[in-house]
Amino acid sequence: MNRKYPNGNDVEESLRFNEYFDKYNKLMEKNLRILAPSGNISYFSQHKISILKKILPGNPRHILEYGCGIGNNLFFIRLFFPNVQIWGCDTSEKSIEVARNQFPDIQFFLISDRDESFRQFDCVLVGDVIHHIPSDQRNYYLKRITEYIRPGGYCVFFEHNPYNPLTRFLVSTCPFDAHAELVTLGEMRDLLTANHLKIVESKYCFFFPEFLKSFDHFEEWLSKIPLGGKYYVLAVKNP
Repeated sequence: MNRKYPNGNDVEESLRFNEYFDKYNKLMEKNLRILAPSGNISYFSQHKISILKKILPGNPRHILEYGCGIGNNLFFIRLFFPNVQIWGCDTSEKSIEVARNQFPDIQFFLISDRDESFRQFDCVLVGDVIHHIPSDQRNYYLKRITEYIRPGGYCVFFEHNPYNPLTRFLVSTCPFDAHAELVTLGEMRDLLTANHLKIVESKYCFFFPEFLKSFDHFEEWLSKIPLGGKYYVLAVKNP
């Protein structure tokens, strides 16, 4: 199902991820071999969700991953949040199909079917999604994402850090990042604030590759230095 962007263009990202969904992890292993020479790309999902667990206030009842793809993060969301109802959504029909087959206990929907499946959540996770949205359309999608958050609920955004030269190289060599437009932490904060979200915390992260993950506990000391491979922003929706 094709949906129109606000400017009338087809959703090319959906078609692109439909094309790559069946070899996504193999492409990721190849692209990230510098950071994970053993091929253990699950480390990146595990570390991301461990950060989510650490920074998310309270005890959420339900979490939505917006842009869940084939579900690489969902295994760890379920592991770190065992008593939480988990949902996933994406623009790619084929990716959702793969995720649904892996996690029959998790509920999924296509973003294009929003009106049929709309509800609000205690937390919405948006991991490495915004750089796939053209900069002139981000406000539109931020507004849509915000609608999925209950009043007083939280959202957590992870994005690639464009100030990290290795990150820029990896994005430039990744097939499904061919049209990516990286967004800085400052731009991300401004985008969330413009959409009536209150910034709670924002930090740089992913300073160490998989084979140096034993040093991850030093990330808190380094989190203000703009050299991490990624950054995150935790924000709350005003009641």
